[in-house]
Amino acid sequence: MIIHGMLCDWQKFHELLMPLEEKFYVIYPAMTGCYEGSPDFVSFADECEQIEKYVRDFLDGDLTAVLGVSQGATLITELMARNRLNIKCVILDGVYLAHQGMMAAMLGLKAFLRMQKNGGKIPGAMEKVCAFMGIAKNEAAPLFSMLFMKGRESSMKANLIENYTYHVDPFVADTAAKVYLWCGSKEPFAKKSHEILKKYLRNYEEKIFDGMGHGVMLYFHTEEYIKAITDILEDL
Repeated sequence: MIIHGMLCDWQKFHELLMPLEEKFYVIYPAMTGCYEGSPDFVSFADECEQIEKYVRDFLDGDLTAVLGVSQGATLITELMARNRLNIKCVILDGVYLAHQGMMAAMLGLKAFLRMQKNGGKIPGAMEKVCAFMGIAKNEAAPLFSMLFMKGRESSMKANLIENYTYHVDPFVADTAAKVYLWCGSKEPFAKKSHEILKKYLRNYEEKIFDGMGHGVMLYFHTEEYIKAITDILEDL
């Protein structure tokens, strides 16, 4: 199961990672608020309930592996803490658990709304935020092309508030999954989030992609990224 990033279009992740389907059965949940005709986003807990119901109904409650990218990784930490599914392996790529607060959520909302009005053009303020995420100026536009640009303001607001005010649930320590912590060397918030998770996780491995920013390995080095995923899955 692969869970996409914040306010992104699951179909664009599918396009990048489709080669995985040559060897594996892959499921791509679309977060509420990130697809046509969707109701408004409510919470990570609500997203987890939907995933849990699907996996119980169609997969007997079992998942071999879950990959979460950016906000998808944050959502998976909630899924692990709930511990209602049997998950063998988890890959968290660019997880953000370092509390950034309501102001960050409101600034993010303002930037996304401006992008909607300007046909996806990245505002100057967002370019500065990208620098803190290790994303170079020439990398920002391709990465932001992954966004679902038709989201409603009410849904985006709820999503951003949940994202930037979320605190890890200590019950994540009870997960039986093997956890792989991935991020780029230029991602300070992700590395800080790793340190938070290391206080709870009993079985984990950390991999830092040298010279990479947030999402850069996935988007610009996709073949190598897929190989890293495949290597893990084939060893299970």
